[in-house]
Order: sequence, then C-alpha cells, then structure tokens
Amino acid sequence: MFRTMLARSLAAASFLALTAGVSLAETKIDFSSPWPENNFSAISARKFADAVNEATAGDVAITVHQASEIGVTGSGSMSAVEDGVVQMASYLLFLQAGEEPLLAIDTLPFLIRGQDEVKAFLEVAAPAYEKIAERHNQKILYYVPWPSPGVYSRKEITSVEDMKGARIRAFNPASFQFLSLMGAAPLEMPWGDVASALAAGTIDGVATSTSSGVDGKLWDLTTHFSPMKWSTSTDVVAINLDTWNEISPENQAKIEALAAEMQAEFWALSAAEDDTKGAILAENGLKITEANEGLLKLMAESGRTMWDEFVARVPEAGPIIEAYTAKVGK
Repeated sequence: MFRTMLARSLAAASFLALTAGVSLAETKIDFSSPWPENNFSAISARKFADAVNEATAGDVAITVHQASEIGVTGSGSMSAVEDGVVQMASYLLFLQAGEEPLLAIDTLPFLIRGQDEVKAFLEVAAPAYEKIAERHNQKILYYVPWPSPGVYSRKEITSVEDMKGARIRAFNPASFQFLSLMGAAPLEMPWGDVASALAAGTIDGVATSTSSGVDGKLWDLTTHFSPMKWSTSTDVVAINLDTWNEISPENQAKIEALAAEMQAEFWALSAAEDDTKGAILAENGLKITEANEGLLKLMAESGRTMWDEFVARVPEAGPIIEAYTAKVGK
C-alpha cells in the first residue's frame, strides 16, 4: 500500500515538474543575418541577442546565424520571417522591394544622405514601414542606417566625362538607373560574380559601400574609390509576430526597451564602420577621389528625376517624400 501511494506521489510530482517546465520553457529564436562575422550589422545582431538573452534570464533564447549560413538570403529575409523559416532577421529594406515596392524609396539618389537625414526620414516613414511589416506577419524592432555607396574603378572617376561609358556593376534597380542617367553603362549582377567579372574585364568598376569593398577586398581588383554617398539605406531587425505573441508581456517590454536603447549604439557602429572601412581601403592602396562640381550637379539632377518617376510608379511614396523634404528643407 505504502509503495503504491509513493509511486503515485512520485508520478504526480513528475507530472507537475514536467508541466511547470513546459510553462517556463524558453522561446527559441533563430536570428538570420546575411552579413559576415566582422560586419558591423552582424556584430550588432550578436550584441542584441546577448542582451536579450541576459535581460530575459534565458526565457527568450536568440541564436544568431551569420553570412546566410542557414540558407536565408538578404532579399529573402522578409518572407523567411513572415513564413517562420526563421523567427528573426536583419535585412535591408530595399532588398524586399520585389514584394513591397515602397521599400525601394530609400534608394532614391540625393533623397536621404547621411544619418541625420535618415533620422528625419524615419520620423515620417516609420509608420508606413510598420504597416508593411504587420502585413507580412512581423514587427520591426529597430532600424540601422547602412553605409552609403560609392564607385570602385580601375581608373579615376571624378567628372561627367570619366563616368561616360564606364561599365559599373549596379547593386539594385535604382543604382542601375542612376548610373545610366549619369552616362555610365551599368550592369546588374550578384555580388558573388563581381570578383570574376572584374578579373575578366567584363566590368570596369563596382558600385557598393565601404563595408562591402573591404569584405570583398576590392583593392585587389580596382585602383580607385569615389565615395559619392548618393543615398543612405536602412537595415531593420524584425521578429515574426507569431513568435512575438508567444513571449510574455514582461519580456516583450524588456526587448522593446533594449531595442530602443541599443539602436543608438548600432547607429554609432554604422558611422564608425564607414570611417574605419574607408581608412582600410586607403591603407590597402586604393586612391580615394571626390566627384567634382559638374558630376555632383548631374547626380542631384538625376536623383530628382528619379524621385518623380518613383512617385508615378508608387503613389503612396508621394506624401512621404513631400512631408520629409518639407521637414529637412529639400
């Protein structure tokens, strides 16, 4: 009799322990970053994951996967979060423009240049971005500006004449159109094909950021870099809404507080990235040049043309651009 009662008590205790374990089970999150380990965005992702893990005492356990190691590409990140392939991801908004055309707005040349303008732009555009995220079953936790693009080339490109006919790899449709308007002969190609195209002479140069230039060691394949900085795009970190809703309100509040607090640190990392990586390019032999007045004027005129065309294609961009340009006096 005693043994039977003991067995039942032990079984009940085991059941209670099990159910308690289930109720306290951690929320496991796979966080996909398409960027390599030493990239500032991947560093930011790891810092954020560590902070969340600590603040929630492990109740929310985030594992960061870098360099698309789990098969989620930069352009496929929004849909991967939407479908729950990963629960969280870092992605450039413009790379998702195939699904949401408005997200290409920050690629428009001479619309947003530098972090001060990004801040002003987000004050206007963030509500629209958040609605898009919600439509795609996710929540944006924080925003980080991406270092602005320039042109790497085999010869100096500082004037309108230098730009004419130059075969430059474009990284998105906006950069393709922009380079075309300036008289270049751009080609769109995946980043993975750039090195071989430069080596084979298929292209004369590459439009990309200082970060990507260092990641790709472009000093081995080009001789000049012109930091034209015609746009500043935004990277976001978003979480799947189903996963978010599984997290306790207390831990949600902790995560939102961390995102708000750490966003400033991540913006500083991005700014330092541009300066640091620019110095690395110079240290490795790239000659840094600046666009002259004539080329800058053509760049500004080309940008304005593209704003008007974008609004014609994506009418919801009109009020955002109007409100933002009034805010910053453009």
